[in-house]
Amino acid sequence: MNTHRVLVLARAGAARDRTEMALRQAGAALAAVLDPATVDEAQVRAAAPDALLVVLDPVTEAALDKFDAVLADPSLLVLFDDAEVAARRDGWEAARWARHLAAKLQGHRNVLPAPPAGSAPDRDFEQEMQDLSMEMAAMQPLPPAVQGSALAQPDGAVVVAAGIGGPDAVRQLLGGLPAAFPRALLLRQRIEGGQYDRLVRQMQRAAQMPVVLACAGEPLRRGHVYVVPDGVDVGEAPAGLHFVEASGEPRFAPLRPGDSAMLLLSGAPPALVDLALAMRMAGGLALGQSAENCFDPAASQALAARGGEADSLAGISRQLLQRWPA
Repeated sequence: MNTHRVLVLARAGAARDRTEMALRQAGAALAAVLDPATVDEAQVRAAAPDALLVVLDPVTEAALDKFDAVLADPSLLVLFDDAEVAARRDGWEAARWARHLAAKLQGHRNVLPAPPAGSAPDRDFEQEMQDLSMEMAAMQPLPPAVQGSALAQPDGAVVVAAGIGGPDAVRQLLGGLPAAFPRALLLRQRIEGGQYDRLVRQMQRAAQMPVVLACAGEPLRRGHVYVVPDGVDVGEAPAGLHFVEASGEPRFAPLRPGDSAMLLLSGAPPALVDLALAMRMAGGLALGQSAENCFDPAASQALAARGGEADSLAGISRQLLQRWPA
C-alpha cells in the first residue's frame, strides 16, 4: 500500500492540529503543513505532495486564488474541510473522519467504524412501505393537461442533499456537469452558523454552471446551481417556479416529480429517503452516493435498501446527462 504525501493548507489552531492527527491516523505522510496566507504556489509544489488537504476559513478562502493552478492540477488529489467543523471533531466523529481520509487516499471502501453497541435496529420494512404509501396518497395530484393550452408544465429540478463529508462529493458532482445542463440544481447542505455565502464561493470554484444563493422571490433558471439556505423552499406561481420563504426543512413539493431527481450524497438526512422514493415512483430519479469514499452513507444505504439505487459520483453525473442531455 502506497503512503500518500499530503500537504495541508491551513492556518494555525485547533482545526489544523486535529487535521494533522487525522492524517497520521489515516496512514498518510505529511509533506508539509503551510499557512495559505503566507506561502505561494511555488512553495506548495516544492514540497512535492501527491495530495492537498485545504482547511477552509475566511482567510484561507481569500487566499485560494493564488493556488488556482495547483488546485486544478489533475495529478494531485485535492480535498477540502471546514475549519469550524474540524476544530470540534473528536471521539466517534474523529475516528470516522480518519477512516474517510484513508478511504480517499487509498481508494478502499472501509470508511465507517462499527456502529456503537445498543444502536437501534432498522425500522420494519413493511411499516416503512406503508408510511411511504400514506405520504404519496397525501400528495397533491398533478392537474390534468388542458388540450390546446399554451402553458407548459414547469421544468423539474435536480435536488442535491448532503451533510458531513458532502462538500467534496458535491464538488466532484458539479465538476462533471456542463455549463449548459438543462435543469436547475438545488443544493441543500445544512451549515451550522448559516454561512451559506461561503458554501457558494466554494462551489463556484468547482462548478461550470453559475452558483448563486437561493433568495425568496427569485425564479429557478435552467443551468444554475442554487445553494438553498435555511428558511427557503420552492414555490409555484403562474410565472413558474420560484423560491419562497418557509419554515423548517425544504420539501421541494412543487417540483414536477417525473422531471426531477433527488440525489442523496454523504451526510444527507435520512428523512429525505421517503421523498426520494416518492419521486422515483412518479418517474423521476432517486440516486444515492455509493459507499466507496462516502463519509456518511446512511441515507444512501437506506435508499438502496428500499428499492432505490446507489452509484458513484461519476455514475450519477452520467445518469443525469443521459436523462437530460446538455
